[in-house]
Amino acid sequence: MLKPTEARMILHRIAETGTPPEHGLEHYTVGLDPFLRVIEEEYLQDFIRQGGSAFKLVVGTYGGGKTHFLYTVKNLAWRLGYVTSYVALSPQECPFNKLELVYRAIMSGLAHPKSAARPWQPYELGIDAFLRAWYLEQSQRLEKEHIDLYLQGISGMESSSFTNAVRAAFRALAEGDDETYQRILQWLKGEEIDRETRNRFGITERLDRSTASRLIRSLAQWIRTLGYAGLILLFDEAERGMSIASSREKRMALDNLRQMIDECGNSRLPGVMIFYAVPDVRALLDERLETYEALRQRLAGVLGPTNPSGVKIDLENLGMDPLTFLQELGKKLANLYSIAYSYTFDEEALQKTLLITAQEAYQFRGADIGYRRIFVKGILHAFHALRLDPQWVPDRPRIQRLLMEEVQALEQAPLESAESQEF
Repeated sequence: MLKPTEARMILHRIAETGTPPEHGLEHYTVGLDPFLRVIEEEYLQDFIRQGGSAFKLVVGTYGGGKTHFLYTVKNLAWRLGYVTSYVALSPQECPFNKLELVYRAIMSGLAHPKSAARPWQPYELGIDAFLRAWYLEQSQRLEKEHIDLYLQGISGMESSSFTNAVRAAFRALAEGDDETYQRILQWLKGEEIDRETRNRFGITERLDRSTASRLIRSLAQWIRTLGYAGLILLFDEAERGMSIASSREKRMALDNLRQMIDECGNSRLPGVMIFYAVPDVRALLDERLETYEALRQRLAGVLGPTNPSGVKIDLENLGMDPLTFLQELGKKLANLYSIAYSYTFDEEALQKTLLITAQEAYQFRGADIGYRRIFVKGILHAFHALRLDPQWVPDRPRIQRLLMEEVQALEQAPLESAESQEF
């Protein structure tokens, strides 16, 4: 049973920052079940676990629920024993044309599936926390004299440097050698380390454009070696624009994307499923670039119950009437609101508020800001008005003014990263 403080945490997060909370998504998720069922039954239950790989393109407008969807997939993957990494792509910190920066972001976002067992509790992200969890789990069953034998079995990675690094990190933890561990950790994060450490542990590679793909593949291979179901990578182009600007950068980014899709198709990324979320597929597929036709063919087909092999997941077409979707979403948010504030809505006023707010928010379809985002902000504003002012009547003029306030606030907000802008 959801606690009032937990319900309020969800509402505050989506109303104040626009970021969906990582826990509690199921309490206000609408329309995603067909997609999630296909992902679970066709991919995560068996196919990816057995060494298959897959790529899916998630398409939705700014504020249309892409981050919400990716978080929902992440929580599903955790429950099924997958390691995940959510990566917010951005022009300054992590553009997709620079895979070396993408590798660093993947390592920073690495999350252990045991996170699913502790909802509402903070958990640590990143390769450091992951290595320590690996060591703690194995040290409870390994005798010290068996560590070297165990580490010999940690093999099969494409990069010998990566293999040597994870072995050395484990051994340093076992020996309590924090100085060595920190140096190895630095390399695994994608940072430079001193020559002495590289020579001592056989870490000959440096992270750069030429090695990034190999290191990402090695990470995936290592995770399978450890016995996890696989690795789920969640890339989020959630800004209003793409993370790449110039034609040259875009060409490189699309080449990287095409290579990653191909590696999913030719088994070079065993046990990996990639979700790449974009606000506008037209911005991704630029007909002026030579990669256009190759990518267009690879991204053909819409995923659904009758086409589980489809590549595109279209969040704008959930198989529901848009107004029905908004009202169903509003009902779930009203239930959360009732729990959060111990408040009982007048049913007639609630239904009228949901209907008018849905109709008026839908008028903003096609705008830069998704109408779903506008609806969520507006309906929570309306709920507060209903609770705090018994004289407040949910008529159309009031709700129109309320929604315009929210739209103006959203339009004036700085264009920041996905984590601060995406519903």
